[in-house]
Amino acid sequence: MASKTTDTCTRSTILRQAAKLFAQRGYDAVSVREIVEAAGCTKPSLYYHFGSKEGLAQALIGEFTKAAVAARNQVFEEAEDAEDAFVRFGREMLKLAVQFKDTLAFGFSIWFGRSSLKSLVSHVEETDKQAYAAWADALVRLGLAPTLAMPAVRSFWAMLMHELMQVVACPRWEGDAEELSETIAAVVMHGVLNLHTVRKR
Repeated sequence: MASKTTDTCTRSTILRQAAKLFAQRGYDAVSVREIVEAAGCTKPSLYYHFGSKEGLAQALIGEFTKAAVAARNQVFEEAEDAEDAFVRFGREMLKLAVQFKDTLAFGFSIWFGRSSLKSLVSHVEETDKQAYAAWADALVRLGLAPTLAMPAVRSFWAMLMHELMQVVACPRWEGDAEELSETIAAVVMHGVLNLHTVRKR
């Protein structure tokens, strides 16, 4: 029986190779055989760790989501105000995008393209709704007016998503995560404060 260390290594290797193949060719075009050959593993190893090819895809997205949620929770604990929260989270997400580049490319492919992974897409949509709600609540706690919290969240995510796509598209992304995050946060806050002024008229 394989040791715990070997199992962990094998699982990680399968995840990394699957992410690379899914990012390059799309989920539906990649076979289990191709994944295990790239990982230097066997089909039973993949089925042991993930149950199925779809289980492997879910694990990939889950791994990234877990890291993003952990970053978000830490930001909510440490941020001094709404703008600071945007800066901190934007910076961490850009770093995660570099770390999980293939996984994010795969995620974008199933989100914006065609895929048989309809249940996974539905799960991601529900996760996004929950994330938006958590952000809106946190921004109110950090002093933003309740009527402006959700517009700020939507604006922030639209701009951040554009930058995350740039990370995925560039062979070697060399952007400044701190500067980009500060710019996004400043634009979002300027926009929502102007919206507040317009609504008061």
